Amino acid sequence: MERHKMVENYLKILNLHDKKLDFDFLCDAVSRHVATFAFSSVGCQLGDDLPLDFESLYQRIVIERRGGYCFEQNGLFFGVLEELGFSPTLYLGRVIHNQDIHPGLTHRITLVEYEGQQYVLDVGFGFLGPSQPVPMSGVEVDDGRRRFRIAERRPGEFHMQIFKDGNFFSLYRFELARYGQADCELGHFFSHKHPKAAFVNHLVASLILEAETRSLVDLTYRIIGPSSTQSREISNPEELGKILTEEFGLKVKETESSRLYEKLKDRQ
Repeated sequence: MERHKMVENYLKILNLHDKKLDFDFLCDAVSRHVATFAFSSVGCQLGDDLPLDFESLYQRIVIERRGGYCFEQNGLFFGVLEELGFSPTLYLGRVIHNQDIHPGLTHRITLVEYEGQQYVLDVGFGFLGPSQPVPMSGVEVDDGRRRFRIAERRPGEFHMQIFKDGNFFSLYRFELARYGQADCELGHFFSHKHPKAAFVNHLVASLILEAETRSLVDLTYRIIGPSSTQSREISNPEELGKILTEEFGLKVKETESSRLYEKLKDRQ
């Protein structure tokens, strides 16, 4: 299938096919993507082949509904924006979770300039990630339940931050250096192959909806609302399969749910 056809179908699924390509479109594209295409490590956990070319990402995320993490989700989103003429730029970041550490470049983001302002569009960070474009200017963005900003903590060092527990918390940091697909391949290879990588060791899934965020980490399922969080432990493979398919919209066979459950139980 030609790329423009894939993008056309992607937009139809998100009900964006007849929208004007303006800033409201960018906002809707981010929020609808993270509410529709689940962030997940299902493919990594099951040993799926995970190539990063656009057609493979489209097939895996949009058609097969296997989900994906940043190199996949933001890779697909980048290709859509590029096809639509937004001239996106690729950057890589370091996931720090508010720590003064220097991990590898294992997070991919997208930057778009619109009417003279630059914005980070990130549909691949999981349940803590932003559901709206976040301006590079430092202006805060409120999605109705959460607040985000980008802070320049050191000259040329930018932090994506979320407001939690009374303070801004740095999720990841990035620099406006030159990156390309080869850099993504390296980060992606580490993220789904290295024995110490998070996605190799943990099953995760999330969807960011308007009223709630759904998050799965191994055998713990949480529904995070505006004022409370519901949490429950998954006790059998059938329950795990039901949550993955019905709560996250992922396509997982019964045999695959059993494999995932047994792997997680063995790690406990």
